[in-house]
Amino acid sequence: MIGLIVLVVLCGGVSAGSHSLRYFLTAMTPIPGLPQFVAVGYVDEAQFVMYDSKRRELIPRLWWMEEREGPENWERKKQLVRGEEQWMKDYIQILLTRTNQSVGIHMIQQMTGCDLGDDGITSGFFQYAWDGEDFINFDRDQMVWVTPVQWGEITKNKWDQDTPRNQGVKGYLEGECIEWLRKYLEYGERELRAVTPQVFLSVDKASDTKPAQLSCLVTGFYPRDIELTLLRNGRPISDTDSTGILPNHDGTYQIKRWVEIGPEDGATYSCQVDHSSKAGVETRDWDGTFRVTPGSSEGPNLGLIVGIVLAAVALIALVIGAVVWKKRGGEKKSGYSPANPAERGESSSNSSARA
Repeated sequence: MIGLIVLVVLCGGVSAGSHSLRYFLTAMTPIPGLPQFVAVGYVDEAQFVMYDSKRRELIPRLWWMEEREGPENWERKKQLVRGEEQWMKDYIQILLTRTNQSVGIHMIQQMTGCDLGDDGITSGFFQYAWDGEDFINFDRDQMVWVTPVQWGEITKNKWDQDTPRNQGVKGYLEGECIEWLRKYLEYGERELRAVTPQVFLSVDKASDTKPAQLSCLVTGFYPRDIELTLLRNGRPISDTDSTGILPNHDGTYQIKRWVEIGPEDGATYSCQVDHSSKAGVETRDWDGTFRVTPGSSEGPNLGLIVGIVLAAVALIALVIGAVVWKKRGGEKKSGYSPANPAERGESSSNSSARA
């Protein structure tokens, strides 16, 4: 959750590639020691703003956010998110009644976001969950709310009757959200750069306890999206293991993929990396020597260790702030990120649906 933002400037406009603006808001029943409300916002994969009910301050996570916004806009957005805080806390009580629940820990989440594709095509979503399960979401084409649960019909019917608000939500997703996304990309233009990965390919010799292992470590890259393939005689190897994509201490990412090989199979091995920071696919061939590379089993990888710690911190934040439902995983860019109306601008779409 901590990272840089890719930015390759094209003629003074928005960067090449796809970009996203995401907000998560979570309110929960009181738990001692934890904030009852948390809101976080992301541009691409970088958290740029957060708020919680303990500090009650809008906190920039990227230094240029507050500076570029100015004190007046920053204060206005803080008041907006405080309004959302109160509404979501109140709405928990309504949903407890509608779901016939009275005890235990419960939470309502709001996820909002939009995407700007490299082809100029835009999309957006606005949805809620209750206790980590889909509760209701907005169909912007039909301009109605859709719920998969029977107890959500009361909410759907009431919200569908509020035509002006629904028009505002549609307008926000199709216009204003994209405008804010472009603005935030411009805010970070000078500081944010695409980072090209470093690729290390090696084979550790077989020992009494383990066979020889071909490893490809790709590190120091941003954005997170990457394709890493191990090849044997020019053909992809299907049965490989991977660490998955992990954060480095400096906001970039790393991934390691490996496979066991025969000691003298005579095959040619390669590591193929496809990343948006460079044109074309990079292929690194094994030169036949056995050596230790950063991140191998012969020594600790500082970036990996710190990355795991950061990942753990991010996980704790999500437990407090959001139980992410139906997350799109894999080595491609994950789907949803946090929703924070404190950053949504001025339109009528800023107000959440009321009971």
